[in-house]
Amino acid sequence: MAYIANVDTTEGGLVGKSLHLAWPAVLQALLVNFYAFNDYLFVGMLGDAAATAALSACFAVLIINYCLLAIFPTGAMSLIARTFGARRIDRAAAIIRQGLSATLLWSLVVSVLGLVMLPQLIAAANVTPQVGVKIGEYLRVIYWTTPSFALMLVVVGAFRGCGNTRVPLILECFSLVINVALNYTLVIGWGPFESMGITGAAIATAVSRAVPGVIGLVLIWRGALGFSLVEEGTTWRQSWRPRFDALRAMARIGVFECLAGMMYGFVYLVLNRMAGELGPAAQGGLGAGLRGIEWIGFAFGDGFFAASVAIVGQNVGARQLERAYKGAWIAAGLSAVSCQLVGFAFILFPYELCSLVTDDPLTLEYAATYVRIIGWAMGAVGLEMSMFGAMIGVGHTEVAFAISGGSNLLRVPLAAALLFGPAATLHGSAWALFGSGVAPPITGAFSALAITIGVTAMLKALLFIVYMVVRRDRFAS
Repeated sequence: MAYIANVDTTEGGLVGKSLHLAWPAVLQALLVNFYAFNDYLFVGMLGDAAATAALSACFAVLIINYCLLAIFPTGAMSLIARTFGARRIDRAAAIIRQGLSATLLWSLVVSVLGLVMLPQLIAAANVTPQVGVKIGEYLRVIYWTTPSFALMLVVVGAFRGCGNTRVPLILECFSLVINVALNYTLVIGWGPFESMGITGAAIATAVSRAVPGVIGLVLIWRGALGFSLVEEGTTWRQSWRPRFDALRAMARIGVFECLAGMMYGFVYLVLNRMAGELGPAAQGGLGAGLRGIEWIGFAFGDGFFAASVAIVGQNVGARQLERAYKGAWIAAGLSAVSCQLVGFAFILFPYELCSLVTDDPLTLEYAATYVRIIGWAMGAVGLEMSMFGAMIGVGHTEVAFAISGGSNLLRVPLAAALLFGPAATLHGSAWALFGSGVAPPITGAFSALAITIGVTAMLKALLFIVYMVVRRDRFAS
């Protein structure tokens, strides 16, 4: 099989290369967003408020789960991009083999840990018993099927590292069709199938990730990236045996991206806990606004994130360090502009957008408040997402973790100060983080949570800019 749309970013115009790589990844991320939309849409048709609130509460746990699974795929994507830029195709094949085997084994560990810790995860969500039952139904399926999510991560990372964002888009289209069909069949009930509620939504998600993941792996196996996964002159066992130097290199890159993402998920869980003091509608509004609508803007950031990983990684591998640095800035600028254009839509049409994911009047009010406020910060969100991709491409994910993770952690005391009052900052933070005692009295409004997220997003963008300017020498090392 011949090459399928691999893009070499070590030559040619960087603006054109960025856009060429980004637009399929943007569309793919938009399609991924429809998984959340589908869940809210079909589960919402059941009129089960507890199930809708459970989807919101599960969001943080799903982020943490995703980040744990992404350790080896993230590191592999960075190394594949660099070996592709260096024209070391044989090395790229070896990295994919190592990343695939390590990720699937690691996914089994994550699966077991998730199932064992499920009661603690539900307790940490600060939800009513009815919502807790629904969370358990949803996450139990997700953890039993964790390897299916892991496989898709490896496949997408391998294509993106080679500058190929089109095949992942095609796989995502196929995945979404499966997801819609199964959601309709299993959540609502159709023909001989009875409604399975939120459990059906989880099954639909798992199956719709597994099938395209297997298809993508078959394509790579058959040479879709221009090389074979089978190492010539060796046995199958020899070519697939663990190579700890490669595994260490992947883990070193991926673990900091994982920690940053887990910090984001953990902090969202804490903010969701705070929102719970305002009632289930506030929790639902936070989830609907962030998971249901804001991810439209995230999709554009994710597209340029993918472009930045490939551009920076390939040019670092080719030892074109100045071009890698310039490419990081170009991708970040395009990402910021694109995301802020989406942000203006959030500002102008918050109710119209949020009504797509919830029809409960109070939940809609909270969701619209969140979306309208966060719209002003979407440019910053786009810039920091693209810069994070640049750090992955060059392998300095510890920097991205320090900036992103530190800023996300700052959200807890800031939200506590705005929601409970400055005098209750420490008390509110301790309660939200550790569940100690009872929550302080509410003195602020739901908007405190949206303001907190928006301000810290701007802080992250500013810190990335400062780092890129001040530590340019380290970026190009």
